[in-house]
Amino acid sequence: MKRTLGARGRETRPIPTFPGRPLSSRPPGLSRLLRQGLGLVILLFLCLPAGGCSGEQVGTERKPVQAVASKVTRNSASAAQDRRATKIFRSITPLEAKSLMESRRDLMLVDLREANELREGYIAGSQLVPMSALAKGTTTLPADKPLLLICAVGGRSYGVGKYFSTKGYPEIYNLKGGISAWKQAGLALMY
Repeated sequence: MKRTLGARGRETRPIPTFPGRPLSSRPPGLSRLLRQGLGLVILLFLCLPAGGCSGEQVGTERKPVQAVASKVTRNSASAAQDRRATKIFRSITPLEAKSLMESRRDLMLVDLREANELREGYIAGSQLVPMSALAKGTTTLPADKPLLLICAVGGRSYGVGKYFSTKGYPEIYNLKGGISAWKQAGLALMY
């Protein structure tokens, strides 16, 4: 190997090349990974605000479960119009989520994990919509129903909820702590 000296007399390392390719080309498969992972990366960056993956900021005041349940259980037409006019995106605890599930029959439970992660258990009535399918654009979430987003620890569901909230979805809830927190709260899971 030939020794090369730089401008200041220091030894420099040769630039790695790929046989038969110009220096500017990327390793095989990198372009495909960049294209496929771009949506996923964007969603993950939405998960990185100062409050961490749960999106909760330190010192913010939390409403009690009864206040959440009473607000979302009003059945009058004016209450439905109020919900449409104001967007809701909140991270809620497992106990708040259970209360919300019991009081809202129109609530859609969306599990964003991959199919192989369901061995950890899943919440009865939830629908599997993997985040990878959302990132690829092969599926989307219904905008006409309130959504409770679920994942393993709350990060993916927070990122997806934040993203769809900016797209005009009126009512999205994130299960803070995900399935892990649900288990710690001693709530029932299906296997």
